Amino acid sequence: MAGQKTHAEKTAADDKSIGFDYQYYYFLHRVLKLGKRQSVGLEVMDDVHTELENDQQILIQLKHTTQRKRDGSLINLTTFDSDLWKTLSNWSKVISDKASGRNTEESKLNFVGKTEFMLVTNKSPTSTCRFFNVLETNNDSRKQLELLKTQTRDSTIKDYIQDVLSLSDPVLIAFFSKIHLEHDVEDVITLCKESIAEHHVPGDRVEQLFRDLDSQIRQDNFISIKNGEKIIISFSDFSKKYRRFFDLARNPDLKISEYHESLPANLKDQIFIRQLTDIGDFPKDDVEYMSDCTRYMLTVKTNLLRWQLDGDLTSEEVAKFNGEAKMRWQNRYRAIHRGKNKKDGIALAIKVLDEIRIEKLMLGSQYMGTEFSNGEYYYLSDIPEIGWLSDWETKYK
Repeated sequence: MAGQKTHAEKTAADDKSIGFDYQYYYFLHRVLKLGKRQSVGLEVMDDVHTELENDQQILIQLKHTTQRKRDGSLINLTTFDSDLWKTLSNWSKVISDKASGRNTEESKLNFVGKTEFMLVTNKSPTSTCRFFNVLETNNDSRKQLELLKTQTRDSTIKDYIQDVLSLSDPVLIAFFSKIHLEHDVEDVITLCKESIAEHHVPGDRVEQLFRDLDSQIRQDNFISIKNGEKIIISFSDFSKKYRRFFDLARNPDLKISEYHESLPANLKDQIFIRQLTDIGDFPKDDVEYMSDCTRYMLTVKTNLLRWQLDGDLTSEEVAKFNGEAKMRWQNRYRAIHRGKNKKDGIALAIKVLDEIRIEKLMLGSQYMGTEFSNGEYYYLSDIPEIGWLSDWETKYK
C-alpha cells in the first residue's frame, strides 16, 4: 500500500548511518576548534566530549533526525521530544553514577560544577516547547517537571522524566543551570570546513585539506577502535599528527592528487603503450607495468586540467610546461638519432626513452617528481606529440 514502508525499508541502516556521520563530523569540528591543553573524545564520556583547562569539561549529545513534516521540513523539537528527554535521562544517570564514585551529594555537585551539558540537534525548537520554561524557572524546576510528567501518556517519556526527578533539589538546580542547546545544526561538514578556514588556510585549498584530514582521521579512528583504544585527540596530538596537512595546504606549491579512478579497459591499445611495447620497453603481457604507466599519465592529465579549472594555473602556464617538456625531448631525440643508421632504430629509441625518463621537469618554480615527469612524457606520446622511433610520426599519428 502507498505510504507504507517495506520490511527492507524499515530495517535499512540509512538513518543510523547518517546519525553516526553526524556525530563524527561534529567531533571533527570540535577537534578543529581545539585550544592548548584541551582534548576531544568520541564515544568515551558521551557522544562527544571536550576536556578543557582547570578540570572543566563539556559532555555533548548529538541527536539527528531525518523525519519530516508534511510540508517537507524537519520535525521540531517539542515539549515531549523523545531525544530530548532520553538525553536528560542519560545525563542524570551519569551524574549519579556510583561506579564513577558519585554516590554522595557532594560528589554529584562537584561533577555538575565542572561540567557543561550540551545537546546538539538539527531540529528546531517550537515556541511552545515548555522544556525551556523549566530551565528558566530554576528553583521551581522540580514542580514543573512533575507537572510535565502528568501531561504525557508516553510511559517511556515518564520514565525519562523520573530519572531527572531522582536528582536532589540542589543537584537538579545546578544541573539545569549547566544545560545548553545548539539547535538547527544541520550542515556539520560546512562547520568543519569553516573551522579549517579559520586556521589561515587559503579558501581554494580548504576542500582538499578537509578531504585529506577526513580520510586520515577516519582511518586513525578505525585503527584505535581495532586496537581497543579510546578515541581521544588532544591539542598536542592533533598538532603532531596532522600539522603537516595544514603546512602543505598553506604551501603555495601545487598539490598533486594521485589518480585512483578506473583505468582504460584496453591498456595495450593506448598510443603511448604501443610506442613503448613496440621498442621492447616491457613485455606486451605485463599488465601491471602498463597500469602503473597509465596511472602516471592520467595523474598528469587530470591534475593539469584541475589546476586550470581551479585557477591554480593559467592555460598559458600549462602550454609552457608542455612546450618545455617537448623541447627537452626534441633535443635528446635529435642528438641521439642524428646521422644514425635506421637499422639501429630500436636501440636508439630505447636510449631516447631512458634519457628522457631521468628528466626532472619544473612547473613554474616547482620541481615535479619522477612519476609526474615521466607521466608528462607518456601523456605527450599518447596525444601523440612525441615518440621514440625515428618514424614515430608515420606509425602513430
